[in-house]
Amino acid sequence: MEERGQGQKDGLAIGMWHSDVCPVIGLQGELQAATIGDFFDQMGRVLADRPDVVVVDLSRVAFCDFDGVSALAGADRRARQLGARLVLAGAQGRCAQILHRTGLDRILRPLPIEAQAATTMPA
Repeated sequence: MEERGQGQKDGLAIGMWHSDVCPVIGLQGELQAATIGDFFDQMGRVLADRPDVVVVDLSRVAFCDFDGVSALAGADRRARQLGARLVLAGAQGRCAQILHRTGLDRILRPLPIEAQAATTMPA
């Protein structure tokens, strides 16, 4: 995997790399109102390359509120407008719970556990 960029601001680190088949955006920290702008910026850069699929690795997201869920839904809408598919990977704990409660886990089908290993943020 090639890591192309990573930075942290306001409690959210964002990394981007390519798995064997698609770009992966890795999030670490809190996905909430104060941090979604940075997520949208990175998503825009990735979508500018017109990939077929973009994976968002949520395995290191410690907190995600309704603003974070809304950001993921908005990123999915934008990806679809550009002909891409947004896929979630690694959601755990409270992040997985809020995705389930809001139904976003049924819209953005998470990757099967076997496929998640290939998309996990490099150490």
